[in-house]
Amino acid sequence: MPKTHDYTRPTWGHDYATMNVIDGGQQLRLSGWGSDIQDGDYLIIRNGNGTTRYRVDRIEYRMVPADMWFADVTFAPRPAITKD
Repeated sequence: MPKTHDYTRPTWGHDYATMNVIDGGQQLRLSGWGSDIQDGDYLIIRNGNGTTRYRVDRIEYRMVPADMWFADVTFAPRPAITKD
């Protein structure tokens, strides 16, 4: 079951940077710090004054520091909430 990781509020040891924007933001290459993120999980990141959800296609952790990662992500909008 994929997890969702909220990266909208940077804290010590839990932040990211956008390294590359591909196809108008449909895909991103990110670097960051944090743990327990796996392929298939979702990241919620800042987008101007709002937030955007991306699916982690591939994540690589570095040895030093152990919580540093590089990830390829794809835009994955949250499903619309409907009322019955």
